Amino acid sequence: MNRPKRPGPGGPPRRRPSGPPRTDFTPGGGPPRRRSPLDVVPQNVEPRFKVLGTGVDRQALSSAANPLEMIVVHGYTREIEDAYQKFNGRPDDFWGRHPQLMEPARKLDEILAAIMDRRRG
Repeated sequence: MNRPKRPGPGGPPRRRPSGPPRTDFTPGGGPPRRRSPLDVVPQNVEPRFKVLGTGVDRQALSSAANPLEMIVVHGYTREIEDAYQKFNGRPDDFWGRHPQLMEPARKLDEILAAIMDRRRG
C-alpha cells in the first residue's frame, strides 16, 4: 500500500539556527559566570585591593596556584560566598553588613596578588 514512511528513531534531524553565532555568553563557552561579592569589593578602603574588584579573572589565576595556595583560596572564597548566599539584600550593601569578612578578602587578595606576580615572571 501507499503508506508514508515512518521517521527513524529520534525523529527528524534538528535544524541549526541561521545567522551569526551568539555572543551573549562568555567566550570560553558555557553560561556567564554569576556575580560574586569578590567582584564588587569596596574601592574606598585602605590599603586598596590589588586583584579583587579589578576585573582580573580569579579562576584563571587559581589555575596557576600551588596546591596549598589553592586550598587557602578556595577556603576564603567559600567563606565569603556562603555568607553572600544567605544575605538577602542589595549586592552593594553586602560589605557594609559583613565587615568581618573584609579580613578574609584581604588575605585572599594577597594570595592572588602573589600568584599574579609569580605568573608574570
